[in-house]
Amino acid sequence: MYKQASKLKLRFFTGIGQLSTEQLWELSQTQLSNAIKAVKKVLKKNDDDELSFLEDTKTVDIENQLRFDILKDVYLSKKKEADELRTASDIKAHNQKILMLIADKRDDSLKNMTIEELEQQLK
Repeated sequence: MYKQASKLKLRFFTGIGQLSTEQLWELSQTQLSNAIKAVKKVLKKNDDDELSFLEDTKTVDIENQLRFDILKDVYLSKKKEADELRTASDIKAHNQKILMLIADKRDDSLKNMTIEELEQQLK
């Protein structure tokens, strides 16, 4: 679908202006969501028009469907990346907490040793 978009020189109308396909990756998830809703509204409007079969709007529908599919793909890809980063961050925080608890337990065990045992631990 990206190949087709580049052939058509497809542009996306967003709240910050007209963008090319590659510029979509710079949008936030909220901006992407708003753009998806706008294209979906256009697609739905075209479907609701009872006399649409009389007009030659097939090209517009194909382009808007392509816009919708690309916006959706970019949104889902960015969401997946954000979820993976959040998961990695959660794992890192969890591991850091465990390491701190291990260090605390080692300190506690050292505190309970006698002077002679501590002197033997010196290197």
